[in-house]
Order: sequence, then C-alpha cells, then structure tokens
Amino acid sequence: MSSVVPTIEQLEEYLDTLEDYVFSSLQAATPDLPHVSDAIHRLWEDVSRFGPQSMPSLPDIHIPSLGTFEVPPPPPPPPPPKSFWEHSADWAAEHPWTTAGIGVSVVGAGLLVGYGSAYINASIKSSRLRSAGGTERRQAVVVLGGDTPSGLPLILELERKGYVVIVSVSAPEHVEEVERKGHGYIRALVLDPSEPATIPYFLRSLASTLSRRFPMTASGDPHSSPSTHLYIHSVICLLTLPAPGVLPAPAPLEHLGLRDTYSSYLQATHISPLEVLQAMMPLLRNSSARARDAFANNLGKKSIIVCLPVTDARVGVPFASAQAMSAAATLRGVEVLRREIRMAALTDTSESMKNIKVVVVDVGSVGSSPAQNEEAPHDAHTSMIDWTPSEKVAYGTAFSSVMEEGMQFGVHRKPTDVSVFVNTLVDVVGNGQKSDRTAFGILFGLGLGRIREWLRGDRVIVGAGARTYGLASHLPALLLDTLLNIPHLLVSIRNSLLPVPPRLGADATMPPREVPRPAVVARKLESEESPLSSDQEHQHEHDTSENGSEADVESNEGYGSGVAESWVSLKGASPERGDASGRP
Repeated sequence: MSSVVPTIEQLEEYLDTLEDYVFSSLQAATPDLPHVSDAIHRLWEDVSRFGPQSMPSLPDIHIPSLGTFEVPPPPPPPPPPKSFWEHSADWAAEHPWTTAGIGVSVVGAGLLVGYGSAYINASIKSSRLRSAGGTERRQAVVVLGGDTPSGLPLILELERKGYVVIVSVSAPEHVEEVERKGHGYIRALVLDPSEPATIPYFLRSLASTLSRRFPMTASGDPHSSPSTHLYIHSVICLLTLPAPGVLPAPAPLEHLGLRDTYSSYLQATHISPLEVLQAMMPLLRNSSARARDAFANNLGKKSIIVCLPVTDARVGVPFASAQAMSAAATLRGVEVLRREIRMAALTDTSESMKNIKVVVVDVGSVGSSPAQNEEAPHDAHTSMIDWTPSEKVAYGTAFSSVMEEGMQFGVHRKPTDVSVFVNTLVDVVGNGQKSDRTAFGILFGLGLGRIREWLRGDRVIVGAGARTYGLASHLPALLLDTLLNIPHLLVSIRNSLLPVPPRLGADATMPPREVPRPAVVARKLESEESPLSSDQEHQHEHDTSENGSEADVESNEGYGSGVAESWVSLKGASPERGDASGRP
C-alpha cells in the first residue's frame, strides 16, 4: 500500500489550522477567567469583616540558632614549586657555618689558581736568572750593631736566606769572631757608635766591600767587575737598642748629667746611627740596574729598619729619662724620613725613591738581655751615692721601690725566643717572600706573606710585653700616669699606716765611714765658747758665706740623723757630684 508524503506547504498549513483551533477552544471555555481574581478579593474582604474578631495566637517556637559566624574563605591554592636558587638559599640559611666554609674554600681555590700561575711564572723567571747568573749573590743587607746578642742569629739567618751580610762591630777583635760563624758571605767592619771618628772609616770600608767578590773564601781576584757589584737591599739598625756599655745608670732627670752622661748615650744611640743612615741614603737611592729589575719583577722594595726599645719609644718609664729621650728623638727622626721619602716618591721624576720603605720595629723582651742582667745587681743605695741630700729625700723612697720591684728593667716576664725576633726582621727584609720551601712557605709565596706585611704596616711589634706597651701608649696621659703610679700609691698607703715609716737605710755591703763635722757647725760651737769682737764677727760672717749658704746648712740639718748615721760623706761627695754631672 503506497503512502503519500505531505509537502512542506501542507505541513505549515496544518500547523496554522491547529493553532487557531486551540486558541478558539480555550477562549470559548474560559470566558470569565479575568474576573476570578476579583472574586477571591471580595471573598477575603467578607471574611475579614464578618468573621471572628480575634484568633488564638500560635505559641512561640524558638529555634536554636547557630550564632554569628563567618564563612571561612576557600583554601588558597598550593604554592608553586621552589626553584633551585630558592632551595639553595634556604639550605644556606639553615647551615651558615657550612656555607661559610664552602665560601672560604671557593675563594681560596680561586686565589690559588689565580696566584699559582703568576707564582709559577715568577719561579721560572727567577730560576732562569739564577741559572744565567750562577750562584753569585747581589743583594746585600747592612746590619748596624751585629755584635749585639740578638745580632748574630739575625746575621746567620740572613746569610741562609741568600743575602750577603755586611756587619758593623764595635771592636776589631769581634771581626774574626763574626766572620768565622758564616760561610763566606759575611763581612764585618768596625764601627764604634761612641766614637764618631770611626764613621768615615766604616763608610769607606763599606764602599770597598760592595765591589768585593763573594764568597770571601773563593779563589782568584777578590774584586768583582762593575756589572756584578753588590747593591744594598736593606739596612737594619740595632745600634738604637741600649747596649750594656753605654746604658746609663737609672736616675731622676734632675740628677742626669746632660753634658757627659746623656751626651755620650745620645751620641751612641741617636746621632751615630742617623749619621750612618744619612751617608747610606745615596747608596739606596742610586740603585743599580739589577735593583731596578728586581723591583720591576715584583721582588720587593728596599728597606730601612730601625729597632727601638718599646718601653722607651712607646711610654717612657720613670728614672730612665736618657733612654726615653734618645728613643723618642730617633723615632721622630725616622718618621720624618719616611714621610720625606713618600713625598719624594710622588714628585721625583727619576722614580729612585719609590723603591724604599722605612719600618720601625718596637722590640720588647727578647731572649736574654745582658743589659738587664748587668744592671740588676746594682741596688738603690749604690745608685744614689752621688745624689745630693735633697735628691735623696725627694726621690729616694720612690726610686728604692722601683729598683726593688724591678720596674726599671721591665716587668719580670718570660722573654720571647730570639728566633721570633729574627724571623720578623727577615720577613720585613724579604717583603714576605723569603720563606722556606714548605707547604706553609709556599702559601706565603702565593701572597699571604705580602698580606701580613701590609697588615703590619710601617710599625712592627715583637717581643714579650711589646704589645702591652703599644696598647698603653694609646691611652690618655692621665690614665697612663695613674696606672704607672698605682704601685707607688699602695706603698704610700702602707707607709702612712705604719707607726714608724720605713727609712732609707745604709748599704750593708759598704764599710761605714765617719762623717766630718760641717764647718758651719764647728764655727757655731767656737762662737759659743769664745765671744767675738765686731771685726771678728764680720770676718766670721764672711767666712760662713764662702763655705756654704744658709740654705745648704738647712738642707744638711734637715736631712736629720740619716746623714750622721750613713757612711756617705756629703762634704767629700759634693765635688764628685759636680764632676759627674758636669755642673758645679
């Protein structure tokens, strides 16, 4: 059975017809649909008007509430994963010491790599220079005062480090003794700092030694060619340290003889060393071609090293005025020389002053000090023999306490080994480059020695107690004087509490001597026994004024029974006092 498929037009027509039919059916079935709402409204009004007036109220129902609360925000999204650098920063914050160790290791490895190549190149260059020049040494170190106790170890160490050492000794008998200790590279010349006449002879011998061939035991011509002459690399002055032969006895400044005692000490420890340095400055300035090549190859500067006692240069202890004044004068002169060299290095077109440095070494207690051992047995009574009565009264107690406690010769502490002093000076001479070929020495060759030299600067401290006096020198003068006077303050408090203050007694080692009667007292007794006429009385007053003034009589009588009980003869000692001090 065949079926006919309607077309599109037929379907549209059918849908229109169906829509019209539905609309007409609904409209016919609900003609009053808009009035339903009005009917409901009227019904509600009628019920409200004619219905019951009140309705029973419903019971209150309390529903428990949850209270005020905030809706929590939604959880944050998870953080993004940390990067490698963030993880590294967190780990470094949690392990600071490990991080510091790693950083130091990295920096050290970098310095080792950086300086290693330069050091290897310098070693190769120096080895080539040594192979080209043979085993001859060109750098000479002049040591002024090589016959001192700490001078001989220094000379031997400098020779072992590869220098030719030219030494000054105070007496001809020390020449052979010093040269015999070396291996042919030590030359001793006579220079007595107490005798200025020996300075020209020393300088002429020095100029001749610079043209000499070393080692001295080599056969052949003793003089070398001008192209192979020595040049002065460093000058070390040990003459500024107090020597046993010229060290003055401890005494107050009032008693110090300036024209004889201090003048001779100043000549030996201040004038003579500076005079020699003045004469050697042209030799340091007019450097040879080899010296300029050494400076261009970064092999270090020439040096002038002056050693000073730290107690005298830094502080200045009581009853050592001669040592303190000489050391202070030398220190100021050396500082002025250093400033002049630096100023000249900036303005000199020849660049001859850029290769010179000046270093001051403050020396504390090093090894055994013969000066202390020699002066320590002298007690206060022996030192005060030539003092005037008024000086004994004024300074006697303080001087005795100083001598008894050993303050004049420094605090009793263990001296530093002389090798420390020697190594310090050798490092300054070699600019931190003359180190041994050990692992520690190689590290110094890579630059650590130069860093230590830079940290030391132009003022080096060595020896027991040197750092203490160096720190004390920076204190205010009032505080420093208070610290130095504390022992004497305690002594004065003790003496004030004693019923009878201690008196400076006589020396038991010396035999007592009878003190003659003063002439004034004798004349006074004679005047009481026999009356004088007017002319005789006038002549008596004239004799009294010639023999001694009333102040002298009062001073002698005020000294009390101590003068009568002492073996010291004031009348006999007064001319000696005048001769010793250079004063009438």
